[in-house]
Amino acid sequence: MRISKSALGRVLADPHIAGSVVSGPVGSGRRALVEAELGRLAEPPQLIRVNGSNFGTKVPLGALSFLLAQINVGEHPTRHEMIRGLGRILCTGQRPSIVMLGRPELIDEQSSSLLAQLATMGKIKLIVICDHVQDLPGDLFALYRSGRLEHLRVNRMGSTETHAFVQQELGGRVSAYGSATLCYLAGGNRSLMLKLMRSWREDGQLLQRNGTWVLKVNTLEAGPAVQSLHAAMTHGLDDGERELLGALALGGPVALDRIHRSELTSELDGLLNRGQANYLSGAVGKVGISNPLLALLVSAEYRNQAHARVVELLAKLHTDPEAAQVLAQLKSLNDLGDYESQLKVAEDFQQEGYRAERWTADPRPRVGIVEMHVRALAMLGQLSAGIQAITMARTGLDQAIRESGPRESLDIAFQELELLNRFATLFSTDWPTEACTAGSSQALVSSSGWMSESLHLRSLSLQAASWAAHSRQADAMKLVRYVDEELRNIRFSSPAISDFHSEDAADIEFQLLQAELLTGRWKLASDRAQRVADGQYINPLLISYGNIMRGILLGLGNDYEAALHLLEPSLHQMEVAGDPGTEALIGSVIAYALACSGRRAEASVLICPQYGTPGGMQVPLSFYSWAAEIFSCLALAELGSAQAARRRLASFAQLARDGQHALLEALTLGFIVRLGDRGVLPQLRSAASRCEGVVGQNLEALADAAQAMDSSRLVSALQDMVETGHLLMAAPTRNQFVAALEVKDQRKLSRMVNGLKRASAPQIQRENELQLDDLEQQPVWMRELTKREAQIAKMAIAGKTNLEIAKFNGVSIRTVEGHLYQVYSKLQVRNRQELTALDRTSRRTAELR
Repeated sequence: MRISKSALGRVLADPHIAGSVVSGPVGSGRRALVEAELGRLAEPPQLIRVNGSNFGTKVPLGALSFLLAQINVGEHPTRHEMIRGLGRILCTGQRPSIVMLGRPELIDEQSSSLLAQLATMGKIKLIVICDHVQDLPGDLFALYRSGRLEHLRVNRMGSTETHAFVQQELGGRVSAYGSATLCYLAGGNRSLMLKLMRSWREDGQLLQRNGTWVLKVNTLEAGPAVQSLHAAMTHGLDDGERELLGALALGGPVALDRIHRSELTSELDGLLNRGQANYLSGAVGKVGISNPLLALLVSAEYRNQAHARVVELLAKLHTDPEAAQVLAQLKSLNDLGDYESQLKVAEDFQQEGYRAERWTADPRPRVGIVEMHVRALAMLGQLSAGIQAITMARTGLDQAIRESGPRESLDIAFQELELLNRFATLFSTDWPTEACTAGSSQALVSSSGWMSESLHLRSLSLQAASWAAHSRQADAMKLVRYVDEELRNIRFSSPAISDFHSEDAADIEFQLLQAELLTGRWKLASDRAQRVADGQYINPLLISYGNIMRGILLGLGNDYEAALHLLEPSLHQMEVAGDPGTEALIGSVIAYALACSGRRAEASVLICPQYGTPGGMQVPLSFYSWAAEIFSCLALAELGSAQAARRRLASFAQLARDGQHALLEALTLGFIVRLGDRGVLPQLRSAASRCEGVVGQNLEALADAAQAMDSSRLVSALQDMVETGHLLMAAPTRNQFVAALEVKDQRKLSRMVNGLKRASAPQIQRENELQLDDLEQQPVWMRELTKREAQIAKMAIAGKTNLEIAKFNGVSIRTVEGHLYQVYSKLQVRNRQELTALDRTSRRTAELR
């Protein structure tokens, strides 16, 4: 995101504004953006850079020592003399210099006080770069609260913006996985991203395939360009800092108290000051390497050559150094997409790593290893083997629990493995009947058996996916809505005091998407897939998956041109990555899109062989295998083989019936009727009646209307299907449902479909600019809040109770409390009285300006 020239220009031009606070997450390029905007000015003022540091906090006026050395004052100058001297050199010709202050949390109070006074006097324009406004020292925070420092918020580049940035730099199309991996490894740092792109191009890991840039990376050691990048990133480290960096790379994040007990505080300060390490968000009191690329390069360096001091540090910093090293290695291999090597490391570890006595030291890294092992098997299409790995781990853990007695850490580890076993069971084979646990969703929601909120919500999301696959789509959607609301409440609470990690939220989001796909609620699924693809979670695989799901759902929405645009780069990426199942699925959607576009020869090559046959889709019966078969058959029909398409669909419907996938069976039968076989209408009605959700009811109404040949009922049923995202069922070409409609009803359906497509079309937005002009007339404090937070804050100021606010907004009281917590945290107030006082002060300041 770019800072608008108008916002920065106003700060520099207005004599009543002392400067600005530019906040945003690490890696958002705040400093570079500000400097770039200053460089665009016709006559840029003098720029002075001042940075806080751990050393500076221990020395009076340490942050300003270089500037003070340039003024002619005595040995013990007064404050007045320092202000006059600094004002003389910083404001020449009645034109104030710009002082850019970085790391304000590490600046001494005396320096911050002098800078605040100089800014108030108009001698300088102060631009403070920080992660959060709360990082400001006392005098600067008071200046901000008075409205004299404007707040400009800079967000990290999202996946959409990153994708556009990478495509612009490479001059062509880029796969979503390629751009997301670049952003992830570089920690969102654009400068580092550019260096990595150049290095990968030179080393042949970023290459073009059919006009698309794709990423083929399973090592970072081979190329000289990457080695040069490694040397540049670690330049200037002393031996102690280098050894601590190696320990963090080989063993993963470390608790801060262990750093202090190991007398490594000064080494950590050095890494923090250089930006090579940081405090981890969502993990209280933990530090780790600032970006994954540096961790990969350093871990590769130390794995190639043993270093006694680093081994010694690992033993000091981790309760279970062996497991910590294996887990860190698995995560590094996962970042590189090297699943074969992941599998080898995990299999070597499980030979002795899950014995009972090994679990008692620290079970958390061992649970992490099992999880990484199972997910590597999933990526290689061998998830059924994951159940064996989980069983081996559980055997050792059970014995450890029996021998050592009840311990909370061991009980949590047992529940983690139980949850992982559910995941492997659900996604490795056909959905088993026993997975449909009896009982209502309300009973599960109120269950208190899980030992953490994360475990509870992940369990519910898995249960939702299980119910959705069978005949309990309505119950599944109730669970989806409940878990969604709980996730929103967690986001509103302070992440600093929550043990709910983003990886857990990403897992839940994935399962909820499965549930929406399997309940046929494709409009909701499309919205969730878009959020995932937009980088809600910084995970390249998840971003790529969201992008692929978005493309498939666009195909099911009969927007084959948009589907083709999204999926073609992903197809080329899968061809390089070697994922035949996903490649076949994407290829079938593209085949249908190409057939509809008249590119018949290209389409025929991409059609999948029949599901379950040699060379065909050899994956479990699921939404993915269903989508691959549907699109392949529709492509066959477009190419003139409608009869063969109907035979294939009939065979798949029987497989779905045998596997008790009622909704997939009903949808398959619906497409058979769409292609002209009215003989399966009774089967369609029977299958639809076994589904309890909205889509099942719509399919049942569709079968009844088609059987009765009633045009008005038929168009109403098709409109209901369209409302839930099933536009492909109402596409006019080769569609016997539409052909049976009267002309007026065909027009009515067409108007509705076109209206929905126009409403869902992406709006043209100025995404590259942070606009603040529309906030000019609002109080300063409102600029810190989201629209919903500002609305609730204003109602609280007006005297409304939490219950009244909840009823007005149609939300729970807990949600209102969560919003108010965020408001108080952002504005640094403790209650409604202080919020009201802040509002009055802010409005008076705005009136004076």
